[in-house]
Amino acid sequence: MEILTIEIKDPKAKKLIDDLIDLGIISLKANPPTWRDLWDKMDSQLPHSEPEITEEEIMAEIKAYRREKQNQ
Repeated sequence: MEILTIEIKDPKAKKLIDDLIDLGIISLKANPPTWRDLWDKMDSQLPHSEPEITEEEIMAEIKAYRREKQNQ
């Protein structure tokens, strides 16, 4: 068995492919979704709100944590 990716440039080609499927000569399988497609789907379902903490506050916490670790 050989797997091919085909770009259809003419609607008539789609009809020919459908006829080959009907004759049982070929089968058509959908491509699995890419990681980006899955991420976009999941991301669209998450609530989008403004963060309650700023980037500066995050960096300040990281620096404070690192200072604390160095002093131990």
